[in-house]
Amino acid sequence: MNLPRLALIALVIALTAACSKHAPPLTEQEKSTVSEITANLKPRCVGRYLVDVPDDALSRGDLTVQGVTFETKRMSVDEFVREMSAYEASLTAKKNMYGYQVLYDHGQVPNTPYGRYFVTLSDLDDTADLTRAIEAYKWDAGYEIKLRIEASDWVHSTYKLKVQNTPYAVPDIPINDVPEKTRLVLNFAASVRGRADDEIPGEPGVCFKDGFLPRKAAVGEEVSVLFALKDKTDVSFTLKTDTDLRELPKDTLLNRLPEIRSEIKDPNTNGHIIRSGAVDVSSIKAEELLLSGTTAARISGHNFTLQANTVTSGALTPYLVLNMDNGDFNSFTADSLKKASLTENEAIALWDIVSRTLRPRPNAF
Repeated sequence: MNLPRLALIALVIALTAACSKHAPPLTEQEKSTVSEITANLKPRCVGRYLVDVPDDALSRGDLTVQGVTFETKRMSVDEFVREMSAYEASLTAKKNMYGYQVLYDHGQVPNTPYGRYFVTLSDLDDTADLTRAIEAYKWDAGYEIKLRIEASDWVHSTYKLKVQNTPYAVPDIPINDVPEKTRLVLNFAASVRGRADDEIPGEPGVCFKDGFLPRKAAVGEEVSVLFALKDKTDVSFTLKTDTDLRELPKDTLLNRLPEIRSEIKDPNTNGHIIRSGAVDVSSIKAEELLLSGTTAARISGHNFTLQANTVTSGALTPYLVLNMDNGDFNSFTADSLKKASLTENEAIALWDIVSRTLRPRPNAF
């Protein structure tokens, strides 16, 4: 949803007035601030959802699918080729201080011109050779995409020879899952692709920071992306989805209100609840809580949250959380903050505009 500038200003005024019967109306300066922040909102894809944020917002995020982590880095294809050559050479030359093999397997990712994979000790200086790291690197669309998962191989370990010549029988730890996890990483590496921050895919799959993994909805997906305002970095939105996480009914946001009220009475928190309740956002049934209080930066600020699918998490209904912080640390802020960038009225107005743009991405599932 991209609202025209005048419509945004009208919505700010209407929603802010409805936030709390005790909240004063926006001042002219507050109206101007919110109008400036929301003048150019653009859809951003996170997981299988969309949310509109300022088009120049800074972003950072991560993805884990079936235990495989994904990281991205912008670089040219020439830089990628040089990096892979140097990395392979360093692994080949590396000597483990206890004499264990370091590099077990490496090669080209199938059907991927710019893709390499490596199977190594999980810790190159490990004191045993029981665990492995399986990594794949792919260059696509101006980005290096790194995939990584850890695995166990106690069958081919030389460490077990020093301990009664037999693998340990440890519950929940596989004796050798390197082959299946290598196949998993290679399959993901072949299909994952780079993605511009504002690109909205039209096929089923998972968006993450600078990347997209095409796949039908499935369990085992966890994604998070933080968007910080470029000129007010202590103001940020974080959208998270998780297909495997769910809460007990008693632990949902609104059911924990008595506990939350008790916690924010702490003099160190000095907080209060601005608003709470059930909301319907683009047919997403959610719960919302807006809090004011002392942040981790030890200044007065705000934390607003919207949660959905808290007790029904699954492939088609992932646990969904949208947070907004005002006056708090994140990866883009300075080491110290003196004052929150937004007033309470400005923070509420901004939240009421951005949070209501949350919706499933068409054909995402």
